[in-house]
Amino acid sequence: MVDPSRVPLVEHGGEPPGRRSRGLLDLSLSTNPYGPPPYLPLALRRGEREVAAYPDRTQLELTRRLEQALRLAPGTVLLGGSASELLRIGITAFGTRRSVLVAPHTYGEYQRIAASVGSRVVPGPMPRLWIDPGEWAERVRPRSLIVLANPGTPTGQYLAPRALAPLVAAAERTRSLLLVDESYLPFVRGGESAAGSSDHLLTVFSWSKMLGTPGLPLGHATGSREVIRALRAHLLPWSVGPFARHLGLLALDRPAWTRTTLARTERTAAYVRQLLRFRSRTNYFLVHAPSGTELAERLAARGFRVRDLRSLGLGQYVRFAVRRAPETRAFLRVLARVAGEPRRSPPGWPGERRGRPPTRASAKG
Repeated sequence: MVDPSRVPLVEHGGEPPGRRSRGLLDLSLSTNPYGPPPYLPLALRRGEREVAAYPDRTQLELTRRLEQALRLAPGTVLLGGSASELLRIGITAFGTRRSVLVAPHTYGEYQRIAASVGSRVVPGPMPRLWIDPGEWAERVRPRSLIVLANPGTPTGQYLAPRALAPLVAAAERTRSLLLVDESYLPFVRGGESAAGSSDHLLTVFSWSKMLGTPGLPLGHATGSREVIRALRAHLLPWSVGPFARHLGLLALDRPAWTRTTLARTERTAAYVRQLLRFRSRTNYFLVHAPSGTELAERLAARGFRVRDLRSLGLGQYVRFAVRRAPETRAFLRVLARVAGEPRRSPPGWPGERRGRPPTRASAKG
């Protein structure tokens, strides 16, 4: 068995408050730029009344409300303290000492968790950072686990449920499980969840990305009753605390704020997409440079923090997420001065639109 202490830690975007760089606008964190929601103080006040008691381990009220909102059958949703916690128990429950098919350049926790539980990590084909579900389906081995971010991180590639069909079919044929991380799905205009489409499918979702509350995480997983029972056996007791519970309940009660802010974020992302011909379908984008580290340092010197992707094996790239429209426009002006016309990333991405960027565009929101 692998000693987990020997598995290296994974770098992430954002900085802890104690190390926050003064004066830097942080575009390394891909969350709702309008968050946290205005009802957060109310969630904290309501949660404060409950801190002297143990939370409900089953979180029945929020779970039932969520099943109704998602139109899923009872027993097919599991709440967790974060999407990362649910990803961990999903990989532990279904990937321990098994083959785990995962993208070579993606959220680093997938491979780290798999390695810590003695799994055999198999890199899925990712030519030019593009994922073809059909090619992945050919790599699926019997009783294995497939882990996929959708939309992809850090590429922003989105696979609609019909595009995932070959991989779902491969999981069913080989009695494997497809674990899809849909944490950034709310930022995809018209994005559809694959939840409920197969008994061999497990989806994981992060509320903190959508609500702009990474310091108060909440996550949920969806799957068949059998899969959810297996996950629940690994879930820590009292995983969801009172503050996160009330935040989730209020988010379900007051969806207008989420709809409005995500629409504004999408308009800004669409502006970036149109102006620079980027192909990402979500709120973050890759920029190619001779040295991603050098570009990140030059942008930091001008007041903007972006994500250096060396830890993902992408040393010639940085990733940035859109902020509110005026902030994003200011960043793009600096990016143009520092890097020239940014190269669309990765070069030659399949289906990439060609031609010069439009000379006029507007970002509203």
